[in-house]
Amino acid sequence: MSSKAERPSAALGRDAALPPEASLGWGHRFINAAMRTLYFGRIPVLDLSAESAAHEHPRPRLIISSHRNGAIDGHQVLAAFPRTQFLISIQLIRHWFLRLFIAGIPVVRPKDVERYNLDPASVASPVEAGTSHLRRGGDLGIFPEASSEWGHRPQPYKSGAARIACTLLEEGIDLEVIPVGLFYSTPDRFRSRAEVVRGRPIMIPYRNGQDRSVWEAEVASALGSALDEVSVNCPDEETFERIQANALNVARRTPGAAATFAKAFLDLQRDTSTAAADGPPAAASPAITVLRWVGLALMWLFAPVLGAAGFAGSRADGRNTVTFFRLLGGFAAVMVWVPVLIVAAFFWPLVIGIGLVSAVGGWLLLGLRRFRL
Repeated sequence: MSSKAERPSAALGRDAALPPEASLGWGHRFINAAMRTLYFGRIPVLDLSAESAAHEHPRPRLIISSHRNGAIDGHQVLAAFPRTQFLISIQLIRHWFLRLFIAGIPVVRPKDVERYNLDPASVASPVEAGTSHLRRGGDLGIFPEASSEWGHRPQPYKSGAARIACTLLEEGIDLEVIPVGLFYSTPDRFRSRAEVVRGRPIMIPYRNGQDRSVWEAEVASALGSALDEVSVNCPDEETFERIQANALNVARRTPGAAATFAKAFLDLQRDTSTAAADGPPAAASPAITVLRWVGLALMWLFAPVLGAAGFAGSRADGRNTVTFFRLLGGFAAVMVWVPVLIVAAFFWPLVIGIGLVSAVGGWLLLGLRRFRL
């Protein structure tokens, strides 16, 4: 393990002693925060860790997260760890438009080398890229499932995170590994609930002279178990749908900051007999449907943005990618429509002002606790 003298002083703040490349840039942090806030609202972070005092400890952190809702999942992790760099597919940053709000350490698969005519000798493996970033002291985010799926349990976990952790621990680097669960009440609906669960730092098994492959398998098992504890992990689809609906009802009925959908989901998931006794999930009431249409109508000034987002979402290839497609379409429309509104404000300031107030009211209406999807 690294000695205390070799670590940056905690009094300087977590990022003061980090090189720029070890922290996500402020531009991407701002854009990501704006996009997730406008689409979902404030993202609550439920912290299950008993080590609150150590949150700003200036040591590298490997953040392993569940993967539920496509590329948008990274936005939610950033709500809890704002400066995290992710291992991401190189195809997500090949186009200039995507690079405006997506950044990370590119992962190049063998088929990407051929597809993009890359020099194999110049491409680092994901493990090499990840360990290099963590050696600089930054936060590294990984989705061990490798791809997202809106299902009742996690997909099989890949071994990359365990290999990275074992490599750094062998080098004596003091590494913290944190599991993160992502929860969405309705993943493909505007202004639905999105929440993050930050688990306790994972106790990594000691090697105790074991062969590297055996030790790595034990570490992978420990990481997977810890991630299961803070993630959606139901025995079947029916149980998942029931818990999902019941957790939403609990969140609607619970007042104030305690109204956390994620906590209700995890509590019900631990006691599936209680969830089963509550009966099948109920459909959204007519009042909620009417309220949503009223809220959207109040946002008439941004109808082109909402329309572009809706059209883009209809082109998604699965429920877990609808939100990402909508954000792409909406972001592109904002780049055109906001300048138009700025110019229009010089000619019709009253109309634009009324439209902005109405839009804010509609956005707030869609986020009312008791009616929110």
